Amino acid sequence: MQFSTDPKTLSNDLQVEESSFRRALKKIDYTTAGPITGLVFIIILFSILSPHFLSVNNIVNILRQVSIIGIMAIGVTYVIIMAEIDLSIASIMPLSGIIAGAVATGGYLMPFALPVWVAILCGLLTGALFGFMSGFATAKLKIPSFMATLSMMFIIEGVMLWFSGAQPLYGIPDSMQWFGAGKVFGIPVIVVIFILVFVASDFVLRKTVFGRNIYAIGGNEEAARMSGINVDKYKIWVLTICGILCAFAGLLMLGRIGSAQVTAGVGLQLPPIAAVILGGTSLFGGIGSMRRTLVGVLLMGVLVNGLNLLGVGADGQKLATGIVLIIAVATNVMGTLKK
Repeated sequence: MQFSTDPKTLSNDLQVEESSFRRALKKIDYTTAGPITGLVFIIILFSILSPHFLSVNNIVNILRQVSIIGIMAIGVTYVIIMAEIDLSIASIMPLSGIIAGAVATGGYLMPFALPVWVAILCGLLTGALFGFMSGFATAKLKIPSFMATLSMMFIIEGVMLWFSGAQPLYGIPDSMQWFGAGKVFGIPVIVVIFILVFVASDFVLRKTVFGRNIYAIGGNEEAARMSGINVDKYKIWVLTICGILCAFAGLLMLGRIGSAQVTAGVGLQLPPIAAVILGGTSLFGGIGSMRRTLVGVLLMGVLVNGLNLLGVGADGQKLATGIVLIIAVATNVMGTLKK
């Protein structure tokens, strides 16, 4: 094999290689590769800095910590892919737990207790009701989802304070607490439920007509409407599903803390949304997946857990989370604009 020593030929070869390298870089989907790379990096970093990080107990603890936010984030993923937003998630979650707890114990305004399965159904229906109302306001009344769900947030908080009197409710039946605090073969039930919800939601989004139509609406609502998709119906359905999943998270929180609390949703309004964006789902709709959301949820959970193990306080954790999030959002926006 002979190699050319002609400077012009070498220069041309280098330019071709550089051009190929640039084209390869442009093909990389940074909104997907970035979060995965970041997750792998911080796992390696924390495993080096803390000998306890990769222990089985700590890994299970991370999964337990992210399960409630993860289920809420799954619901929000549907909404954001459809280019909408839901700000009522952290209000639906505690109210659903309060309703379920009251029905199961006969507390608050309930005259008597009912079976646990009825209580669970009432909690889920609470989430479905308020999700439906948000969807109806967005689809039929043409109120932007930001304002519709913000208004619903205040309505839900008012209902919650009136119904509970701002008082905690104890005496939750053990069978109801099992969902948030029980274990199956040593694995927390809450983690098993999170995995099952993720698998089912991922299948719906990737393999069904319902999921494909959500992408179509988020990508171009007017084109989706012209192609025969009932956009209003899908908006109502998606926000209703989000409400149900947030109610489900509320039932798990009820079992995890062993009581119904009006403060159960404090601090949980933005983390699920942040996890979805952090995973690479587009702020502009039409792009995203449950797998990306899972990466975002794990990234936030691992970051907070690792900083905890290193003795970093809440101030440092919030600072680190904010920095990671703003980098993720900048990458998200730039990646979307390139497309």
